[in-house]
Amino acid sequence: MNSSRQDYLQAVYRLSLKRGYTTNKEISAYLRISKASVSEMIRKLVADGKLKLQKNNISLSTEGEKEAKTVLSKHRIWEYFLVEVLKMEHGSVHEQADLLEHVTSDALRDALNKYLGYPTLSPNGKFIYENMEEVRETMRSL
Repeated sequence: MNSSRQDYLQAVYRLSLKRGYTTNKEISAYLRISKASVSEMIRKLVADGKLKLQKNNISLSTEGEKEAKTVLSKHRIWEYFLVEVLKMEHGSVHEQADLLEHVTSDALRDALNKYLGYPTLSPNGKFIYENMEEVRETMRSL
């Protein structure tokens, strides 16, 4: 999936946390993209099964939510690495992590996770979803 589609899934995820859905207008403002461009991408992501559209309410499908959380996890793992290992300033890592999340393979993510000890929270205190799932699975097996 290309970085533009990943950005849309992340936007829908973040914007729909409180109500369970978002709108074209909110996505347009969040991504600073025209409403027409948002509408076009929403149609594509609905056709791909990543989003659901009911009237004007846009939400993630199960598959779309999984992909959004995967990209967010990569982003937050990079934030953790940049702050904890490279000692970069907290305020400067978001943009770097945003670039790195899109080019991070699953193998690189796994290697970073192993190196970092599978952190469950980013430096901002936000969940690294994939590692939280790992913790849940470990707890279930005990």
